[in-house]
Amino acid sequence: MKIQPVEYAMFCDYASVSMDGKINLNGIFERILSEKTPATHPQMFVVSRLILPKGKHSITFTLQQQDKVLAKSVFEKEIAAELGVHNHFWGVQGLKVESWDPIELQILIEGKQVFVKRLPVVKVERKEPKQNKQ
Repeated sequence: MKIQPVEYAMFCDYASVSMDGKINLNGIFERILSEKTPATHPQMFVVSRLILPKGKHSITFTLQQQDKVLAKSVFEKEIAAELGVHNHFWGVQGLKVESWDPIELQILIEGKQVFVKRLPVVKVERKEPKQNKQ
């Protein structure tokens, strides 16, 4: 049986772990809405669960648009058991959204890409409230 190394990856406004080990995700989203680009997304969390075999692992998380890296997190994780679970919380502040192209989350383990998730950037127009004519 082949095990997928990434069980899930989500984008949310805020994430934490409670004292009893529960993962709390607030404001899960699947797209970024903006009136214009470039724009700045003030704060987001990328939360994932990785399933890793025993050993030391080099893991890279990257957010990019086209070939431009917008944010990156690199770390080492040592797994003592035959198979281990790692919940990863990555806080990203002031993400610069350069264009309307989707943002890609790429996860690499030992330099090999194991996961890609696209986050569309969607243009929205601000609607002015209707005024009552009297």
